[in-house]
Amino acid sequence: MNLPFQPSFDMAVRRALKPVAVVLCLLCAGGGALAQAVDAPAPTQIAPPVAPQATLSEGASEAADRPVPGQRRAPVLTVDPNRLFAETLFGQQILSDLEAEAEALSANNRELEAMLRAEERALTAQRPSMTPEDFRDTAEAFDQKVQAIRRERTERARALDSQRATAEARFLATAQGALVALMEERGASVLLDMRSVILRDNAIDITSDAVKKIDAAIGRGEGLIPQD
Repeated sequence: MNLPFQPSFDMAVRRALKPVAVVLCLLCAGGGALAQAVDAPAPTQIAPPVAPQATLSEGASEAADRPVPGQRRAPVLTVDPNRLFAETLFGQQILSDLEAEAEALSANNRELEAMLRAEERALTAQRPSMTPEDFRDTAEAFDQKVQAIRRERTERARALDSQRATAEARFLATAQGALVALMEERGASVLLDMRSVILRDNAIDITSDAVKKIDAAIGRGEGLIPQD
């Protein structure tokens, strides 16, 4: 039995479903898909795609953590203190100062030796004209003078030896800031003296970079090394 409003209802349905059919045709949908769309109670609206902002943020974060080309990030690094001491400007300055002090001490020793030898010869020459008592007193005074100079020279030599023995430790203590900065750049938490490492990968040796870093940070240590 046909109802009076049936034609108008069919036309309304066709008008409502016409845009859906057009979209489906543009998407190359088959007749079955079109039939399913006609039987569907209402057209489905497809939301526009959202830009993958989270993915871009993650990519940016990964790019920030990516190491600089040519630098290897490692939790453990090694360094050669002997090379640092010998190749950095600061280490070379310390060695130069120690050598200069040793040369000055040696030159002063030679001067004192020549002076004492001259006094000894003069005393020997005066002996015939001196009483035994006067000669004995003069000789004892000269011997005390020689012993005092010898003790003073020995103390200065020991002080210089002590400076040499602790020079590397003092150097590393002063250069520590530059080494820590280099460790942070490489993402490392441990820096080892390679002289105490049995096996290692040369890729974690930062000695050459450390020399440049220390030179840039300290130079020759002007203002750090006490000047006489």
